Amino acid sequence: MEKPSAQLAKVKSETLGLTHLALRVHTDTEYDLRDSLITLASPESVDRTMVSAAQIEETIREISLLHKAGLYLKELSYPGLTSLEVWAEWAHQLDPGKRRTAVMASPGSSTANPHWQTLLSSKWEYTGERIVQWETPIPPNEGHEMLAKMSTTFPEATMYHAGQSYLGKDIWAMDLMPEISQTHWSHMKASAFKPTVIYSARQHANEVSSTSHVLRHAELILTDPKQRSKLNKVNVVIHPFTNPDGAQIAYDLHQITPDYILHAGYLGSLGRDATSGGDADHPIYPESKVRGELWETWLPDIFLNPHGYPSHQVVQLFSEYTGLVRQGRVTERNWGFNKGWFMPGFSFIDSPDFPRHKDAAFLIRDHITSKINSNRDVFDLNQRMYARYRRYGADHDPDVFRLPMTDSVLIQMPLKGSNGSSSGSRGYNPRVTIWSGTTEAPDETAYGPYMELVAKAGLSWDEAILDYLYQGNHQIERSGSKFFGGVSLRMKRPRPPKSPINENDQ
Repeated sequence: MEKPSAQLAKVKSETLGLTHLALRVHTDTEYDLRDSLITLASPESVDRTMVSAAQIEETIREISLLHKAGLYLKELSYPGLTSLEVWAEWAHQLDPGKRRTAVMASPGSSTANPHWQTLLSSKWEYTGERIVQWETPIPPNEGHEMLAKMSTTFPEATMYHAGQSYLGKDIWAMDLMPEISQTHWSHMKASAFKPTVIYSARQHANEVSSTSHVLRHAELILTDPKQRSKLNKVNVVIHPFTNPDGAQIAYDLHQITPDYILHAGYLGSLGRDATSGGDADHPIYPESKVRGELWETWLPDIFLNPHGYPSHQVVQLFSEYTGLVRQGRVTERNWGFNKGWFMPGFSFIDSPDFPRHKDAAFLIRDHITSKINSNRDVFDLNQRMYARYRRYGADHDPDVFRLPMTDSVLIQMPLKGSNGSSSGSRGYNPRVTIWSGTTEAPDETAYGPYMELVAKAGLSWDEAILDYLYQGNHQIERSGSKFFGGVSLRMKRPRPPKSPINENDQ
């Protein structure tokens, strides 16, 4: 069955969210023809292929009965929604004459998402103290409490429920923008008028520093007037836990064996990566869809995915653990040597279809290396680790151990850029997202002064990306045309931003 499409939405003054929603479902027939169709094909093929309007109508009726019985209350249920209307149509175009309509009353009354204010003590007050600590790895409950403290204190911070993990942990995200006074506003317009960056951390949850530096970056944006002013030109989205189940396991193990790599927290709760199946309609990991949903909501210019290391690849090679050995990637042994903070795959697009993407990627790279090197502690850490990696690896086996340096920072880059056609396979369409980056920090598992050191590196990267977007020449192009009885207005923002010198570039 095709995915339903939203056709009608109603809002009410002074009421958050939608009050009524109409969805259109395209069906193959009006009536249930299963009995006749199974004479032409197997029952399994018919059930998998053909959908009738009568089936949709009956399904909605059955779900309504289940709701009344207190069962499956989250299915087809949205907070605040008083009625849900489903149009089951068997014509290719909208046609009320070829439609069956099913209505669910009060589908949102029983399943409101948890509110972030429940994460805070009613007695908590902000008195100017630092909110984000860099002493220990941050577990989900503590990290989400930090988001709540920022959201209740600063009008620029808006926290919201983004999903739930396989083990039932709530997943939260936070938008940073100038204060919004309206009850209803458009993500689409917000992203059209200003660039957006998403910081999505802790996919491999025993790689602990990414949550720390992403949350600290949010705090600095909100508390430093100079940083906060950048929100006038850039939207910032904070997603601190991609894998909350793994983050909790890693934290629990850290309480027992803080100096171990805590590999049980690396993957999701079923022993597969927490992003596995994220493209499926109903993945086994519900948390795997959160990143894609954030992307679809915000259509960001840049999407960031910070990671960490150092030794799980070597453990896998010699402990008969899993995938990398089975895949034959024996060169993964180079991960056994710390090589400081680095970027494992700085990709870029070089194509006439995207003529400004390559220059934009290299400018982003320059921002990154400059910011990393401006932090003396991080620079010294990197040089020590690069030298050690060279001494024990690169000087003896250059086919496996390589140090491709850019401005004294290890950045592994392809020999040439891609044409951009494969970049959209993960959902991050290059016509929308001009660059998506991943980093590695030797943080598995960091705490104390060392946590602060590796988190500083990640923070420098966070700030470099924000600076790039803030300094860009983001011009809105407007056009319009008349038609009988009205006008059409169009607004777009070229991505990447055009250079002021080359305004005629396409």
